[in-house]
Amino acid sequence: MLKHSYVSGKVKVNRSGIDHRGVFAVEPIRKNEIIAVWGGFIISQSEFVKLEKTCFKEIENYATRVADGFFLVSCKKGGLEDDDFFNHSCSPNAGIKGHLIIAAMRDISPGEEVTYDYCMTDADFDYSFKCRCGSPRCRGLVTTKDWMKPALQREYKGYFSWYVQEKIEELRRKSSASGKKNTLLTEKKVCVIK
Repeated sequence: MLKHSYVSGKVKVNRSGIDHRGVFAVEPIRKNEIIAVWGGFIISQSEFVKLEKTCFKEIENYATRVADGFFLVSCKKGGLEDDDFFNHSCSPNAGIKGHLIIAAMRDISPGEEVTYDYCMTDADFDYSFKCRCGSPRCRGLVTTKDWMKPALQREYKGYFSWYVQEKIEELRRKSSASGKKNTLLTEKKVCVIK
């Protein structure tokens, strides 16, 4: 059977302490190695809203915005695939390349859960959730505004989805063009940048 997404044979879905199931390395994975390539269907904003209202209330859990007005959704007939089980961590070992690729940010050992920080892909759904990643650096609450935090922008440089990276650049361009100060969030306060 054809699948919508590619998932490396070096990972398998297993029970996770973060959220029921997760993706785990079963072989060593090298830094920048491709772990998964998301697939699915491209739908418009209006189609997304219609699906959310009529048949799939949790569609945002399986959707990635790829451009203003367009989403990649993994509404798969027959259920979820392995690529749907990548959990969030505030200390991720994987990140996003382009729109669709999950790649290792560092070498990953067998037995480690492969995670990414959801701020790498989520910039405009209005939601938050209590984080259960267990990392010493856990933010406690994960929001769709976390991509605005300068510390995360620095740490994850090169590992944001194209869409989120465009949002970061747009924020900086607006700030530079207007000559006004622009505010970005930090962990404890609002940080003013020029």
